[in-house]
Amino acid sequence: MVTGKGGVGKSTVTALLASASAASGARTLVCELNARERIPGLFGQGPVGSRITPIAPNLFCVNIEPRAALEEYALMKLRLASVYRVVFENPLVQRFVEFVPGMNDLLYLGKAFNHERETDNHGRPRWDRIVIDAPATGHGITFFRLPKVIQDYVPRGNMHDEASAMWSLLTDPQKTAVHLVSLPEELPVAETVELHRILSEQFKMPMGVLWQNQVPTARLTGQARVDFLALPEPKDNSAVSAVWEAARIREGRVEQAIAQCAALEALGLPTVTLPLVYGLDGGPALLSTLLTEARAQGLLLKAPS
Repeated sequence: MVTGKGGVGKSTVTALLASASAASGARTLVCELNARERIPGLFGQGPVGSRITPIAPNLFCVNIEPRAALEEYALMKLRLASVYRVVFENPLVQRFVEFVPGMNDLLYLGKAFNHERETDNHGRPRWDRIVIDAPATGHGITFFRLPKVIQDYVPRGNMHDEASAMWSLLTDPQKTAVHLVSLPEELPVAETVELHRILSEQFKMPMGVLWQNQVPTARLTGQARVDFLALPEPKDNSAVSAVWEAARIREGRVEQAIAQCAALEALGLPTVTLPLVYGLDGGPALLSTLLTEARAQGLLLKAPS
């Protein structure tokens, strides 16, 4: 699972993890949840929709959509397409399903859970690893907690059993890890710290890697940096002044990023720092550049035995 505040680069990190997993030889499925499908574009592919689609060697992608997930689940339980059409294509039933709080989240989790249980013709797991681009912070907390709520408040029956199995999977450190993504900025860092507290202390979910994304790189180090920041603003040349001011602003952002990264590192999680990259669109070139950086910092995913 990959989560964090909206706009911090969750989809990019999801793609990095999926790419590294597939490159290690693991048959990998990456899931987006009713999203605008950013991940296929990072591999130079078009939208995939609700059908599992190959997007790279060993790597497959699916966009889990509520209606398609409901149909798949209903057909799995009812067995007959005609019965599904009579029951679930009824407009009143559809409106009721859309109205029920948390129903879409339950469908997302349920479909991902079913993928985890899929087997091939030889009875072996179909997927070695599943990487999920989970909802952003506020929605993410509700999303992760949903199986526990159902387990606690639905005393018995199929829904209770399914929710209990989901919660067991989500809290199993041998099978699941939650990766946190943040920018080196005050608000994303504060949300990441709180999210870590809730997921690790309240929910007892296994934590994975902390991803510090878009961290600006200092151009000067040591005494040269100290001397530059102490220079007075030039007054005699507007062009020189503009360049000096831009450099001061950039180095100031570096200082702020260093302070924010220190707050994140206090969480004690394994950390990968991704640099702020200029001049690359959100496609394969960006993914390749960031994957090289991640590998250099120890992102080594081996195929499960």
